[in-house]
Amino acid sequence: MTKSWRLNGLLTIWLTAWLTGAVGAQSPAKPSDAAPRSPTETVQTFYRLLRERQFAEAFQLHVCGPAVEKLTPQQMGELEPEFLKLSGGIPETLTASGETVTGDDATVFVVVPSGVAANGRPQMVTAPVGLIRSEGRWLIGDRETQALAQAHGGSFFKLSEEGVFIKMAENEDAMARLLVKLLEVEQVFARNNQGRYGTLQELVMRRGQFRDDVAKLLEIVEGGEPLGHVIEIVVTPDRRDFAIYAVPKRHNYDGRYSFFADRDGVRYRNYGGARIEKDTPGNKILN
Repeated sequence: MTKSWRLNGLLTIWLTAWLTGAVGAQSPAKPSDAAPRSPTETVQTFYRLLRERQFAEAFQLHVCGPAVEKLTPQQMGELEPEFLKLSGGIPETLTASGETVTGDDATVFVVVPSGVAANGRPQMVTAPVGLIRSEGRWLIGDRETQALAQAHGGSFFKLSEEGVFIKMAENEDAMARLLVKLLEVEQVFARNNQGRYGTLQELVMRRGQFRDDVAKLLEIVEGGEPLGHVIEIVVTPDRRDFAIYAVPKRHNYDGRYSFFADRDGVRYRNYGGARIEKDTPGNKILN
């Protein structure tokens, strides 16, 4: 699995991955009052607002903005110590070494301290900050985090701290690996049954044909709802082909991605919890 599947649920880790930039930016203006900021200007302004403890304004420049906007005063007060920890660690002076823009994605490169060298001076490293363009504005973060913040609103940070998103990512990672294994199981089943593939129920019923580790795997999927997902295997009338479908039981809680698997591999995409087909636009192929 690639690192893009990993989704950390701790608030500080969610944010510090995107909290690198440079100070000395212009005074912030509302999006409707000024021309759109460049990616570098966005990072600069976000940083300065954090240092000034203007957290609500800062997160207008972050994909977590929809979640911050929905916070009650009490919730904001509970989170303020975490925001203060983040802003307290931001140096007064940072250097931006450049930016790259590809369509609606951008990366700003900044030079930040990382530990202390033997001579007592800070060791400097270059760190990337990812941004996306949304409704004509650059925002720090990624689209998946933005979708979760929009879906959960003021509950986003609480769910993050409770580990819901960590568990969701773990479910997705395990489901992808499970589907790869089920593809192998189908091939073994077909070899043992005159080239005919089986439904999930048939694979489970005949698990005695398989190695012990595969039999245990089939016990896990026996109910059809493992790892927070609902699985169904559909075979053609002549049983010479098959497709595996998996969707999250609760979209954006148990998982984001819907899966489709056949002899050509596994495909996935965030489809609002609905089933995808092999040719659904926007599908990604699992590597």
